[in-house]
Amino acid sequence: MIKRIILTVLTIFILASPIDSFAQEGTKLFIFPAHSVKVEKPIKGDVLVVGRDVEILAHVEGNVSVIGGSILVKGDVKGNCVSIGGGIYVKGGSIEGDSVSIGELFGKNKLYLLLLNSFFWIISIGLGLYFYGDNIKENAFEFADDFIRLFFFGFYSLIALSILSLISFALIKVGIGFILFLAVFFVVFAIYVFSILTLFYFFGDFISKLLKTNFADSLKMFIGLVVYQSLKFIPLFGFLAFLILLSASFGATLYSKFGTFKSWFGLPRFWGE
Repeated sequence: MIKRIILTVLTIFILASPIDSFAQEGTKLFIFPAHSVKVEKPIKGDVLVVGRDVEILAHVEGNVSVIGGSILVKGDVKGNCVSIGGGIYVKGGSIEGDSVSIGELFGKNKLYLLLLNSFFWIISIGLGLYFYGDNIKENAFEFADDFIRLFFFGFYSLIALSILSLISFALIKVGIGFILFLAVFFVVFAIYVFSILTLFYFFGDFISKLLKTNFADSLKMFIGLVVYQSLKFIPLFGFLAFLILLSASFGATLYSKFGTFKSWFGLPRFWGE
C-alpha cells in the first residue's frame, strides 16, 4: 500500500510538471495495469506506466516513462526514455532522445543508495531535533500510548490521501488539480518525514529504557535510524513491520498535529484530551 501510494504521487508529480518533456497532449497513462503494457500501434504523445513493464513495438512520437518497471524498446521512440526502479533495453529498436535508468544505477550499488538515504535522514534528524525536538518526543509518546487506534487511523488516512491524490490527477486538466496535487504532496511529505523521525525517537528511547541508560536525544535518534535501516534487510517481515509502524506513526502525527496537540482548523478532537 505504501509503495503504491508513493508511486502514484510520483506519477502525478511527473504529469503535473510544466516541463515540455512531460504531460503532452495525447499522453497514454497506465497505473498498475493487470499485465505488462505492449504498445503495438503508433502513438503521438507520451507513454507513462506505473507498476509494470512496457514493451514498445511501434513508433512513439514522444517520451516513455516507467515508474516501478522496465522499458523494452523494439520499435522507435522519438523522445526520451526514463525508468525509475527498472532498466531500459533496446532490441532492434531505437531511442532518439536520452535514456535514464535510475533503478539500474541503484541496483548495481545498493550501498550507495543506503548511504544516500542515511545521509538524508541524518540531515532530517539534525533539523528535526533543532526545530521540533519536543514535538517529536511528544508524538513518540502518543504513538506508544495508543498504538492500535492510531494504526487504524493512520492506515485509513493513507487510503484517503491516496484517493485525494487520484482526484487531483483527474482535475489537472482544469487547473485546480495541479494546486490540489501540490498541497497533497507537500502535506504527505511533511507528515511522512515527521512520522519517520517519530519512529527513530521511539526506537532509540525503547532501547535506552531496555539498557536502563538515559541516552541523549540525538543518540536515540541515531539508534532509531540504525533500527530503521536494519528492517530493510529482513525479507517480508521487515516490510510488514515497517508498514504497521509507519501507519501508526502517521496516525499519531495527524492526531497530535505534529506533536502540538492542537485541533485542526479549530475542530474538536474526536478522542482523548
